[in-house]
Amino acid sequence: MAFRVIETGDLAHLRWKSDFSDDALIIAYHFPEHDAVEPLHDHDFVEIQLCAGGRGRQQTQGGDFPFTRGKAMLIRPGAWHRHHDNERLDAYVCCFGAKLLMHELLWTLDEPALNELLWRPSTTKDGGICTVTLSESQLARCIVHFEALVALGESEDPREKALRLGYLTLILATLAEAVPERVDDAHYPPAHTSVKRCLTLMGGDLAESWTANGLARKLNIDVSYLGRLFKSTLGMSPMAWLAQARAERAARLLCRTDKSVSEIAIEVGWPDPVHFARRFRAHFGVSATEYRERRRARVAESTAHPEERFRWAVPERDSIDGKAAADARHLSLAEA
Repeated sequence: MAFRVIETGDLAHLRWKSDFSDDALIIAYHFPEHDAVEPLHDHDFVEIQLCAGGRGRQQTQGGDFPFTRGKAMLIRPGAWHRHHDNERLDAYVCCFGAKLLMHELLWTLDEPALNELLWRPSTTKDGGICTVTLSESQLARCIVHFEALVALGESEDPREKALRLGYLTLILATLAEAVPERVDDAHYPPAHTSVKRCLTLMGGDLAESWTANGLARKLNIDVSYLGRLFKSTLGMSPMAWLAQARAERAARLLCRTDKSVSEIAIEVGWPDPVHFARRFRAHFGVSATEYRERRRARVAESTAHPEERFRWAVPERDSIDGKAAADARHLSLAEA
């Protein structure tokens, strides 16, 4: 299935990457009765979508499928998708920076279901999307956690970081319960220390000219053994993971800075312009220049017409009833 980029200023959660400065910020929205047709798009953060009611369809690189009550999707940066044929769709959306995976959420590598949910989807292999179906009890708990996170609004108050991370963890834990039973401890053993150290090394310095042999020497481990460990933990080789991380980092820099494409290429470890262009297009389907121009056009459009910016109705923090928000937080923590 071939995809082309279609730009719009109508997607509220896409505003997140340009409006908020903290890569680790966790934000959630509730979109009741969403009937608008959504264009094909991707973004540079991780997104969770949950259907609480109504019905619609999701088009992804992996196919077109019903999006109905209890369905949930975890969407990695660079994964193309869109809603269509919606009928009173009641959806929750949570967005967070991929940076969290390398720090606060690194422990999820060791939990089989969370590993499958967060680390396995690849944009070049399976469209970068993991889909699960929640039971009614799981859905009810997940909605409570989403409501608690929605109640925090769009604030960047550092004092709320622990709360946001806590609610995100509860949402992920609930989704993990619905991951197919084939994911077990025997299939996904705990991540070897060398894998975690390798991720930290590469993620901490993408500009370095990493090679599999060089990483193995740094870790004092056989290169073929490192490859097997990486494959067992993440379903890909160290170099494949590095390419994905570099492309995602380049996308964030294109969206959030004024650095030239050549500067960004050097910063993410692909200094050769031709090589950078080929790798970026392989990951996102468009050139880096197109990627930046279309997202800048979206921001300009939403700034020029703020009253028509979104078809999705994003709740204002001030409009949330204080007691209801407090009740949601209390219920969410009580369900932990």
